Amino acid sequence: MEIHSKILSFLDLGYFLDYPGETVRLPKQIQPVNQEGITKEVLLNTARQKWLKSLEEGFSVGQSCVVPLSGGLDSRAVLAGLLEFTEASNITTYTFGIPGSFDYEIAAKVARFLGVSNIRIPLDKYSYTMEELLETSRRMDHQSLMFYHAPLRLVERDFSDGVHWSGYLGESITGDHVRGQLAKTHEEAQRKFLEFNRYIKNEDVLLLKQGVDYSLRHLKVPSESRGFLTLEEGYDLLNRQNKYIAPHVMLKGFEHRAPFNNADLMAFFLGLTNEQKRGQAFFKEFLQWWQPLVFALPVKNNLGFPLDAASWRPKLRKKYFALMQHFNNWKNPKLNYFDFSKELIGNPKFKSLILSQLEDLKARRILPQNLKPAVLWKEHQLRQADHGRLIQGLASLEIHLKAGKEL
Repeated sequence: MEIHSKILSFLDLGYFLDYPGETVRLPKQIQPVNQEGITKEVLLNTARQKWLKSLEEGFSVGQSCVVPLSGGLDSRAVLAGLLEFTEASNITTYTFGIPGSFDYEIAAKVARFLGVSNIRIPLDKYSYTMEELLETSRRMDHQSLMFYHAPLRLVERDFSDGVHWSGYLGESITGDHVRGQLAKTHEEAQRKFLEFNRYIKNEDVLLLKQGVDYSLRHLKVPSESRGFLTLEEGYDLLNRQNKYIAPHVMLKGFEHRAPFNNADLMAFFLGLTNEQKRGQAFFKEFLQWWQPLVFALPVKNNLGFPLDAASWRPKLRKKYFALMQHFNNWKNPKLNYFDFSKELIGNPKFKSLILSQLEDLKARRILPQNLKPAVLWKEHQLRQADHGRLIQGLASLEIHLKAGKEL
């Protein structure tokens, strides 16, 4: 049944691939940036001019700016850019996540350094209500996984009047997806995309394999006329960024600005050479050239070290993290959201909320026969298997259906 394949695809990827929304403002054509006879200084200045122009187009005098601030590069670039147009007193940042995580702690350091206020929302103390989850689902077009979005109740209360400035698309247009051996054919790129973006990473993926053909049929294919220099970037922008990231980072009901989502800026960064994009090499060089003090602060992308840290330091920390993950009481600072798997066992209120969604979903009789919520729940509670992500997907599906989603 088609509905079964669609459900399996959603659970596998974390979003619906048949979503028609198009948030990404692609340039009409992407061409290689002409760098013949161009010095590095000129290229960096070009990037700066295009970046500030994009910010300027979304800014107006007297605007109250709200920046969701993480420990990464993109939101920091947005914040630093806005400070070239307005005073720190006109900007409020907020950070949601788990205390101790890179996102949560580094964001606070950046805000203090730049002199802007930072309101922190600890998710380990946040209690979701069914009413809030249903409204969140509606505001994201019932489109993607629940519990990775900003806590709507508090954001609505504290920041509803401001203009929300997002780092949306920063990684995608500056080379984060230019990695490994690049695909040479669409078939290779599609398989690579689905494998890389799979949300379910453990053996539960075997329960979802019948959804792969559906996913392949519903991937939006980048056209040759658009001129993408890598197929990876085309598939990411047309699919994951349009259908997954945009709906849940830019919830409806707020006024949003996304300066990376600018056709001219996008054409520039996407038109750089693969060597300049790989590992976001040029983008990182640009940020350190443009705002050296701001980007000398730690970043989550480098495991909590500054961008210019010796390469052995994050490598050593990565090995340390790999060792520590075998200890149950260790909190991984890379994880900015609560541990869904553990919350399903140790948080009675949250456990009750999610279990009721699974029971209601089962009663709909729409799941494939191999997906048995009661069995998944029991095995998870007995710690016989970690079905946390699959249960999260199933609960998200039921919340979307309650909120009006039509399959």
